[in-house]
Amino acid sequence: MTQEEVLTGGNVNHIVRMANTVRRPTGYWSPYVHELLLHLEQQGFEGAPRFLGIDDSDREILSFISGEVPGNNYPDLEPYMWSDETLVGLARLQRRFHDATEGFAFLRGGKWQLSYPDEGEHEVICHNDAALYNVVFQQEAPVALIDFDMAGPGPRMWDIAYSLYTSVPLSSFVPDHCIGNTVVYQADLHAVERRRRIHLFFEAYGSPVPNDLRRWVIERLTALCHTLRTGAADGNPAFQKMVEEGHLAHYESEIQFVSDHFDDWISD
Repeated sequence: MTQEEVLTGGNVNHIVRMANTVRRPTGYWSPYVHELLLHLEQQGFEGAPRFLGIDDSDREILSFISGEVPGNNYPDLEPYMWSDETLVGLARLQRRFHDATEGFAFLRGGKWQLSYPDEGEHEVICHNDAALYNVVFQQEAPVALIDFDMAGPGPRMWDIAYSLYTSVPLSSFVPDHCIGNTVVYQADLHAVERRRRIHLFFEAYGSPVPNDLRRWVIERLTALCHTLRTGAADGNPAFQKMVEEGHLAHYESEIQFVSDHFDDWISD
């Protein structure tokens, strides 16, 4: 019998590797995620795992994508993961993913863990957690997204907003390549660079910076807090653990931070 190797990263699921496959628990959303992965394969999108079936333990079987995954090391990442090249690569990867989902059969309907509430704005399937910790790097370049459990239909900007927040980043910390760690954001030191990287992401994605970007980022973080809060209240042990560890309080404070500082990053 092939030995299982527990993979690090992921706050919600117990994930193991067996040979060249990954095994993950399933849920009510899984059939639609599996259809999505099959659709991406049919579209020739190479930046996602392949769905290979269900094993005897009722776990989904996915192809293993070799490379480096930051996982729970975020935000203390290798310097190249915070580079302009990585940001551009992530934006282009996300654009290809979004474009590949435009004709997906379950763009409307289906049972997803997270979908944008206004069905009239369901343009694409959003990954909903397309952050650096869910990216596979090969030769220091982002080549694939993983962990599609939270995927669901929504507008492109819904997905982009969270990627910007986590990869520019728009948070209260700033990567410091000199010390290999993070430092506290200071407008006089970091605002210009943050503004530049926002524009760099949208240029690579192929879309102008929207005038209502602030609204999208705050709305996306608010939805994240709602997901954590309701999941914990419903008795989900993973979400309860995340709340106990301070994730909810952290993101609530981040909403205030973004509200207070967004003008730093959009003014001329």
